[in-house]
Amino acid sequence: MLIALIKKLKCFWFLNVFVFILFFLTSSLQAITAQAVDPQIEDATQKQIQNNTEIQDGSENFEINLHSTYTVTATGKTIVEQKFLIKNKNPELFVNKYGIVVSSTSIDDVSVSHNGKTLNSSVSKQKGQTSIGVTFDEKVVGEGKTNELIIRYTDQDIALISGKILEVNIPKLSDHYQYKNYQLELRVPSIFETPSRISPDNFTLKQEADYNVITYDNLQDQSISAIFGNQQIFDLKLNYYLNNPTSQNALTQITLPPETPVQKVYYLNLDPMPKNIKEDQDGNFIATYEIPANNSFNVELFAQVMLTLRPDENIPFSPVLREQVAEQKFWEITDPELIKAAENLNSIKDIYDFTVEQLNYTKEPLTQNFERLGAVAALKEENKNNATCQEFTDLFIALSRQKNIATRRIVGIAYSNNEELRPSNLEADILHTWPEYYDQEKKAWVQIDPTWEDTTGGVDYFNHFDLNHIALAINGVSSTLPYPAGAYSGNSDEKNKKVYLDFSKEEFAQINPSLEINLFNKKFYGLNIPGSYNLEIFNKTGRVWYFSDIQITSEQTEIVLDQNSKIQKILPFSRIVLPITVYNKSGQFGQKSTIKVTSMLKEGQITSNEFEVSSKFQIAVTDHKKIICLGGGLIILTLCTGSLFLLGRKLANSLRRKGQKLEEESHKLQELSTALKENQKNDGTGPQSGVSGS
Repeated sequence: MLIALIKKLKCFWFLNVFVFILFFLTSSLQAITAQAVDPQIEDATQKQIQNNTEIQDGSENFEINLHSTYTVTATGKTIVEQKFLIKNKNPELFVNKYGIVVSSTSIDDVSVSHNGKTLNSSVSKQKGQTSIGVTFDEKVVGEGKTNELIIRYTDQDIALISGKILEVNIPKLSDHYQYKNYQLELRVPSIFETPSRISPDNFTLKQEADYNVITYDNLQDQSISAIFGNQQIFDLKLNYYLNNPTSQNALTQITLPPETPVQKVYYLNLDPMPKNIKEDQDGNFIATYEIPANNSFNVELFAQVMLTLRPDENIPFSPVLREQVAEQKFWEITDPELIKAAENLNSIKDIYDFTVEQLNYTKEPLTQNFERLGAVAALKEENKNNATCQEFTDLFIALSRQKNIATRRIVGIAYSNNEELRPSNLEADILHTWPEYYDQEKKAWVQIDPTWEDTTGGVDYFNHFDLNHIALAINGVSSTLPYPAGAYSGNSDEKNKKVYLDFSKEEFAQINPSLEINLFNKKFYGLNIPGSYNLEIFNKTGRVWYFSDIQITSEQTEIVLDQNSKIQKILPFSRIVLPITVYNKSGQFGQKSTIKVTSMLKEGQITSNEFEVSSKFQIAVTDHKKIICLGGGLIILTLCTGSLFLLGRKLANSLRRKGQKLEEESHKLQELSTALKENQKNDGTGPQSGVSGS
């Protein structure tokens, strides 16, 4: 009996060990597959390291293939099917649990089947992600045996219909190494336009019934970004509150939305109109207003903004400046900690990836007043997990400038339908910031968004930008100026929304240029100066127009522009002034002639005006001997003129002195004559007092 008892205990011990091993394996596999679909969970990189040994064990014992199908509906909802084929490689081990995490809380209609049998699932939503777990009823044992697990659900965050554009963003897998093969199929209704951009580009495209089907054979660790449509049009309303509490009139400036090669603007109405609108070094449109003493008012701008994927060839990129690689406040490129951080960063992509990896977006609500930290403070451990878009942008810019790469900060609006994945909070007038860098090969400024790559868990915002970022101000020469719309507020404006954005129901306005060309004579003390004029071109529309050439011609005269810089464009509601000098060819002073001014735009329109001018004569001498003789003659003439002038002054002074002397002598004679008369009167020889002569 004792021997039998010992045998039973041995069996019981062996059974416990087997159950423990099985529990450990299934628990490990569940941890391994917890990120099979989406890497967007917190501390994903750390969990990968912790589970590295378990992953190797799992790959030795099981072969997993994944086939994902994303079917987008006409309303923008995405039906997702994740099909896992788990093949046993060890005859003694099997899987009885599986789980995935989807980085979205907009998950509905979850269903699970195992080998064709419907199973119940556990669904948990927290911190912007959804966990789906399942326990298998059937235990599939044996080498070469396969489990087919299908998890279906609907996701509102995969596809985004924005106005006329459909965007699809599928994050990459953080645990792609678990799968022998990862196939993905994206099905989009053909009612949407042909895809204008798909990344990565190793796909096949075919049409099946009413769908365009995009297929990837082995996606591995890449995310998918697809855009259907080429341009996005927004209606934009901005309020600027301007206040002057002083006792004197004051000038102030506001920043209007700029136009760039990928962002066109049309100012439908700007009220009141500014004194002028000019462009600064970074390409901002700066409007100048005069505010009366002890007064305030609101400036309202209604505009259309069109975003495009491909840069407009007619619109030049703003030039690279030395200041755009310099150190600024918040961009401390000479700080030792920043220099150390940049040591192993050899490319702009390295800097971008480093920024995304080092910082984690804050979980605090955006309605709080966040202090801008700057690049160095953002890298401190206590701040890394509480970063906003400002820290992502400042760190990227500072590291890039440390490598002598020109970078700028864009402040603007980023349209988002999900504040958890793409934080913007436009409802609270909180603007978004993102960086751009100058690509020397493309000779172009390239916008990127490390913040949204972090918050979306890996959607590629480096190689492929979207059509949802509207620039309101560009900070390059300065890290803070100019201020964007939304920064101009006052007590009387607190109840008014300062930034309003919506998708436009209209096409981008197609209007014709309306340029007014005038010529004004320069004056000196109210008198016209012959041959000296200001050519003024006034843009009467709210669009920017780009010149291919400005020609000033005449048969009788020669025209000289008084400036070397070529005018490239004219801003909305603005004037440009070109000083010119008109010389006649006949050498006659004040001769009347006609000049013709023609402005030619890159859009093809031509505007011409003719003006009658009074020209000045010009002596053209090409012989060097004549130039020397003429110069010598001018010198002699000048000397002679100066000598005559001095001689004349001497003669005038001499005559004045003689005149003064004669006047003094005449005065003395008059005094002597008066004295003689007085003497005659006193001795009786003169007439008597009171007696009149005949």
